[in-house]
Parts: sequence; structure tokens; C-alpha cells
Amino acid sequence: MASAEYETTHPLHVDVDGVSYTGTYRVMTGSVIVYFENEIKFATFGANRPEVIARWLLTDLCRKAESRKRKAVRK
Repeated sequence: MASAEYETTHPLHVDVDGVSYTGTYRVMTGSVIVYFENEIKFATFGANRPEVIARWLLTDLCRKAESRKRKAVRK
């Protein structure tokens, strides 16, 4: 039995400020869903390729995670 496209996750790597991060993403009916650590973020991809939107979302999640780590260190 073939799995549905939404069941397939794809690995994704981005570099943010010289640090490499890895997450996964899946495509569902015009949307991209990105998973990184315990975070999930999604957006529609419209005329852009899903991989491009997934990379943007993962970069945003990585920056958010780094910001939280810096704030925790300051306390």
C-alpha cells in the first residue's frame, strides 16, 4: 500500500550564524509543515517551491530557539 504524501517527511538542513541545524518538513495540500526540536511551524507555499518555504520556516524556528537559550542564560 502506498503512503499518502502527507505521511512523508523530508530532512532539511540550514546554517544560521555559522551553526548547522537539522529539521524535517512535510507538504500537505498547499501547506508546508516544519518540525524542529519540540516546535512546529507551517505556512502556505503558493507559487514558491515547498522546499524554499520550509527552509525559511526552519531558519525562523532555529533563531527562535537560540533566542530562548540566550534569555535562559541571562537569568
